[in-house]
Amino acid sequence: MSTINNNINRNINELPQFKPIKPCVLLYIYRAQAQFVLDELITEARKTKIFTIVPEIGSLFSNYMFIHVELVQDSQAIIALIEYCTERDRNSSYYHIVHNFFTIIFDSSKIIQTWGNLLDLLVPYAQYGLFASSDVSQAQSINVQKIFKPWYNNIFRHDIQCQQYRKYDEIDSSLCTCCHRPYKSSSCQWSISRAIAYTFDERYDYYMHDIHKCLAITKLGHVINGKWTSQKLNAYKQKQFIKKKNP
Repeated sequence: MSTINNNINRNINELPQFKPIKPCVLLYIYRAQAQFVLDELITEARKTKIFTIVPEIGSLFSNYMFIHVELVQDSQAIIALIEYCTERDRNSSYYHIVHNFFTIIFDSSKIIQTWGNLLDLLVPYAQYGLFASSDVSQAQSINVQKIFKPWYNNIFRHDIQCQQYRKYDEIDSSLCTCCHRPYKSSSCQWSISRAIAYTFDERYDYYMHDIHKCLAITKLGHVINGKWTSQKLNAYKQKQFIKKKNP
């Protein structure tokens, strides 16, 4: 690894910890959960427009799955940690509740945010019978990883000293010398940790729970879909800095 990358990684490690853009409520969804919690999940899903999904691929087994779904609402985020076991849950009322939940969120009126291609991420989950690949295709999907780069490059343009200055602001190039543009190839995709660090001056660690990955995707999606300008982003970061300085 180059000295520049070492310096970048060291600087990222010194940043304050990632903070979600909204308060968060956790719902652990499993067969023995109280009925009122399961009912609340369905009720909230029906009135929610935008969802963020993070599949926990490491938990995929022949008869068991675990997946995180964030319900993105105006004043808060609700994250459902959904556990499902085919062998135990397939013929239960719990199956019908979870199946109904996915039917609701994959409706064509809903928007699903992911970091990567939605269908590619969820195809392995179709084996559990809670939804089919065709169901997933109905939803409006937003690959936040894909749309992040053009938004970021438009906000953080090349420095005046850079060889790319006033040429192709939206393009990453090997000629670029800007430290705020860490990727020097148009084919490179941003990692979540760097996207959070370079956008919000916060540290997102890969070892953090997938709950935080949901919240990180949602935070990035919020500023992109809101068409935040550099001025609005700087105002937000200044406000966060004051909060941390004067808790």
